[in-house]
Amino acid sequence: MIMIEKGLPPKRAQAAARDAVRLARRRMPKMSGRAARGLQPIYGKGFFGIQWESQVVWYQDHGTQPFTMRSLAGKTIPMWIDDPTGQERRDNPKAKVRVTESGKVQVLIFRRAARIGERKRVYRRDPKTGLRILVSDKPASYPGAPGRISRREAAQPWTTPGRRPGAIAAGNVGVRWRHPGIKPRSFLNTSLTSAAQKAGLVAERAYVADKGWRNYVRLHGESFQ
Repeated sequence: MIMIEKGLPPKRAQAAARDAVRLARRRMPKMSGRAARGLQPIYGKGFFGIQWESQVVWYQDHGTQPFTMRSLAGKTIPMWIDDPTGQERRDNPKAKVRVTESGKVQVLIFRRAARIGERKRVYRRDPKTGLRILVSDKPASYPGAPGRISRREAAQPWTTPGRRPGAIAAGNVGVRWRHPGIKPRSFLNTSLTSAAQKAGLVAERAYVADKGWRNYVRLHGESFQ
């Protein structure tokens, strides 16, 4: 992501790019910090910006839409979950623990997503006859299975008119293994803008380019449109 500033000397462009990277690393969400360390300054005569190695950076910056994680069907998934109270560590003393770059304590757990269409059947044995009796038959926890309530009506006085507090809200997804999406952070653009203002430049439009365009801008930065 770059900004074009006609007549910008390479040294000022370098300083602005380094400042933009510093700001972006501070503002972006961090787990291991690997993606943040992959941010690098890019600059030349007439332009400056930020380049990144991991595609995750783009999704963190622009966000993603919610989606059902169907690719997980039939798999056992390792999951790092937040453990601010230490309850998970007490329940699972042998579980792996990590501390993220942002200071969150997390514990590693495992969950299995059932195969598409799989059902969960529970039996019990009749103590008199000794026969197994089916007591429950419902969809298993596979991606897209019904039963997940993600939204309910708020309590009074914030309940939707004509609805009951706690009722299933309109627009409820109602499926399991649903990724809520990623909220856009826009740290790339805001960091470039802040760096431009600090350098005394007029922050205008930011351009997103691949490596081929990056080489073009290096050669034709001042005439880039």
